[in-house]
This record gives sequence, structure tokens and C-alpha cells, in this order.
Amino acid sequence: MNVIFGLVLILSTAVMVFINPDGVLSAMLLGGEKALDLTMKMVVIYAVWLGVFALLEQSKLSNFFAKALKPVNKFLFGPLPEKASDFISLNISANMLGMSGATTPMGIKAIEELEKHPNTEYAITMFFVINATSIQIIPSSVMALRSSMGSLSPADIIIPTILATLISSIVGIILVKVFVKKPKSKLNRYV
Repeated sequence: MNVIFGLVLILSTAVMVFINPDGVLSAMLLGGEKALDLTMKMVVIYAVWLGVFALLEQSKLSNFFAKALKPVNKFLFGPLPEKASDFISLNISANMLGMSGATTPMGIKAIEELEKHPNTEYAITMFFVINATSIQIIPSSVMALRSSMGSLSPADIIIPTILATLISSIVGIILVKVFVKKPKSKLNRYV
């Protein structure tokens, strides 16, 4: 994929040099400036949410969320090891707040915990589908992007986002439940 993007960049730059040589450097500088500006805004948003999640972990409120989501986790994933269930709960909570990039470390830890145990392929598959389709109650990343691009009402996407992600999550969950076999093993020992 990197080769394709590299070729597209080189070819488009070469075409730009012949069509509008004066615009090449100004377009590159302007693009770099916009990218840096957006990166700084996103870093601030992620820093705030990662700080919130660190506070949740230190105050043990993350345990409350994990316990609250335990019935949902059991329905979706089947019996889970306790550590994996905690990481999955935090991951789903963060995804609901629209912080999909900030949830990556929790997702990796959840998968690592699941891979330590036999017959967890179903849970891993369901976890990937839920992460890909995650219900977002507050699409904070998209709202930040809209705000950085000058939107007068960046929050007007909340209801359409909730509906779209809810539908995609339901369809994804149904497809996994229909097409992926749930193991009939002794995973109940983790519960």
C-alpha cells in the first residue's frame, strides 16, 4: 500500500510541476500547515480523553464500567477471562465516546488476554467487528475535525452518527452470530 501511495504522490507532484510549477511549493506548504494544525488539535483531544481514562482506572471507576458491561459482554462474546472482559469494557466505552484511536492500547491488551486462552476465536472475531462498527454516542473525533474545518455546528452529526453506528453494529453482531461458530468448550471457568 505504501508503494501505491508513494507512486501517486510522485506522479501527482510531477504533473503539478509541469502544469503549475509555482503552485507546487505553496500547495505542499499549505498542506503541511493544515496537517500540523489538525494534528495538534487531535493530540489535545486525545490527551484529554486519555487523561479521563487514566483517572477512571486510578479511581477504580473502570471496574464499575466493567461490571456494568459484564452482561453485555457475556451476551456478545460468551464467557471471557476477567482481564479481557475489563479491557473490552473500557474499549467499548471509549469507542462510544468517539475516541477510536485512543482505544487501541486497550484493544491490543484485550486481544493479548484472549489469545492466552483456548477457543477464544469467536470472542476475538466479535471484538474486531464491534470495534469496526462501534456505536458512537459522542463522535468527538469527527466533531473536532468539523470544528477545525470551520463548521458552525460541528455537533449536528450526533443523531445521524448514533443511528448509523447502531445499525452497523447490529448488522455486524448478527452476521458474526450467524456465520461464526461459538465454541462449545469449558470457557465457563473464566466467568
